[in-house]
Amino acid sequence: MIHKIIKIQNCGRFKKFTPSEADYGWNGIFGKKNTIYAENGSGKTTFTQILKSLAHKDCDLVEKRKSLETNRPIDISFLVDGNKTLSYNTHNWSSTIPYVEVYDNYYSESNMYIVSLGNYEAPSIFYEIVPDGYDLVFKIKKLLHKRSNYAAIIRRTKHNISLTKDLVERNRLVNIHKKQLKNKSRISEEINRLEQELNIKIELIEKQYIELTNRYLRKFNPNLEITKANKKGHQLVYYINVNGIEVRSDVSNIPLKHTLSEGDKSSLSLSFFLARLDLLPHLENRIVVFDDPISSFDTRRRMMTISILSRIASRTKQFFLLSHDIHFVKDFYDNNHDSLNLKIVYKNESSVFVRHDIDIETMTGIYKDIYTLKKYLSNGANTDFEKREVIRCIRPVLEGIFRIKYFFKDTEWLGDFLKKIRNSDKQSPLYRLREHYDDLSDINDYCKPYHHSNPKYMDIPIFDEELKLYVGRTLDVLAYI
Repeated sequence: MIHKIIKIQNCGRFKKFTPSEADYGWNGIFGKKNTIYAENGSGKTTFTQILKSLAHKDCDLVEKRKSLETNRPIDISFLVDGNKTLSYNTHNWSSTIPYVEVYDNYYSESNMYIVSLGNYEAPSIFYEIVPDGYDLVFKIKKLLHKRSNYAAIIRRTKHNISLTKDLVERNRLVNIHKKQLKNKSRISEEINRLEQELNIKIELIEKQYIELTNRYLRKFNPNLEITKANKKGHQLVYYINVNGIEVRSDVSNIPLKHTLSEGDKSSLSLSFFLARLDLLPHLENRIVVFDDPISSFDTRRRMMTISILSRIASRTKQFFLLSHDIHFVKDFYDNNHDSLNLKIVYKNESSVFVRHDIDIETMTGIYKDIYTLKKYLSNGANTDFEKREVIRCIRPVLEGIFRIKYFFKDTEWLGDFLKKIRNSDKQSPLYRLREHYDDLSDINDYCKPYHHSNPKYMDIPIFDEELKLYVGRTLDVLAYI
């Protein structure tokens, strides 16, 4: 588990980030569930690649993100399980964290069309879902090296036989040669046996993999279905039914890239990843990272994704959701109130993580304006800009409530409402507001000079005590409207 960021420096837009409660409202300590909202280009992908590199010790993922504006080396430190410091410097991680699963655009691009098996020297992550897959690959690899060594020894023995003229020595070498051939043959037989065992397991897991992938596809996109998959060399080639037409996925026939919509591609790649998670052993020991998993998804598929991610988040050791879609993050948080909410912003010439009050930031309209007024009464304002923003909120709050409660038109404003209150009779629902007419009129008159229609509104001074008085009167009146 990644407990804390100590620092990220000279990596992408994270030029000099050291967490600080005083500066950023966050001390660097992650939770079990973490949401990170970030606008595009702020450093979200950089952070994801750091986590991916941390798991696989692929230092190129980090080095490719080196900040352009400096010659200083990348310097990253995390605090992980057991209060152990894990650091990156001089093109190397001091250690790694196993079991980090990352879904991002790179995963989609490399896993959507071909399921790579790699080779015995560099097996792909697919073998992680094959029972004893890596163990079998390691045994085969070891035997292949042994057979290769035997082949070299056999060639030398055969060469020595051809050079030996002594009949006794020649017979001895011939007998040795026969034994060497038998040993090589036994190694080949063992390799064949292990490869058959591995292929049987691949075939079995391949069926489960397709079944689970289709199960997710039915939730995301019922127009897509994987019909079968064949092992072809060191890759799995699958066949997919797209609106009733079967298409083969391998590289020699790649219409999928051009015929699938962006939503189809997202459905397919995410379904592959989710099926993989279902087949992985010990999900409770894994860190799972999702970077923008809902690209091109409509509302129904977004809500389905949130439900699935919530289930995964509760089962994993640690969970990270990163997105540039603040409303998607908010929807996830509404289902997972135990999440730590963070935001990546650019501050002090560096991208930094700050604590994120997502409930406040996703407020809209009069709700946000009312919050601004209440916050001003509690905390005050530091600048004239902030005070003008408070004044700006007063009239929209009153007008919004009037429109909602009394069905006034969008083209009617506070002055129009005051006129209707003044002219109302006892049968009108507005009549009871006549006792608050003076307050409403005073508030309206106070706000007028600061309206942007006044060309000199920026030059009018704002007095704190006066503003607090009118904000208080506004909130009091809201209780009676």
